[in-house]
Amino acid sequence: MTTEYKTEIVKTKEFNKIFMVVFGILYLISTFYIFLYDKENLNVYFKYVALAIYTSGIYFLFGQSFIKPKKIGNIKISTEKIEFDINGLNKSIPLNELEYVYLKYMDYGSWTTHSVFGNKNYLKLAEKSGKQYDFEILIRNRSSKNDLKRILNSEEYYEKFDFMKIGDSKTEF
Repeated sequence: MTTEYKTEIVKTKEFNKIFMVVFGILYLISTFYIFLYDKENLNVYFKYVALAIYTSGIYFLFGQSFIKPKKIGNIKISTEKIEFDINGLNKSIPLNELEYVYLKYMDYGSWTTHSVFGNKNYLKLAEKSGKQYDFEILIRNRSSKNDLKRILNSEEYYEKFDFMKIGDSKTEF
C-alpha cells in the first residue's frame, strides 16, 4: 500500500538583524516614554512618535504569525519515492537512492502555536551521490503531522529517517 504526504515548500520572510536590534531598542524606549515617564512633562510630538513605534511593535510581536510564508514549491513524500518541484526544478528520488531524511520539527500550525500557517519545519534530504537538499516545509495541522509521521516512521524509512525537536515545541512528533 502506497501512502503519500503532500505539502508546500516555503520561504519565510526574515528581517535584517540590525533592523531588529534598533527597532527593539526604540520599542523599549517608547514603552518607557509612554507608560513610565512623568506624564506632565511629555512632549506631544515625542508622545505620538513613541505611540507609533509602540503600535508597530505590537504588530511585529503578535501579528507576524498571520502573514503567510511565500510558497516556492511542492513536495510529495511517499513510501516509494520523494518528489519535489522548486523554482522550476522537478526531481524524483527513489528510496533506494536516498541516504537519509532529517526533519527539524518545530510544530504544526494552529492558534495555540503562534503560527496559523505552520511553524518552521526543516526537511533535509541527501542522496547517495552526495547531493543534499534543504527545505522549509509547512505542517498545517495535527492530522497533517500524523500523516507525515506515519510515512516517515514506516519500515521503508526505518534506517534513513531521524528528527530533532527545535525551540519550545509544544507537541511531540
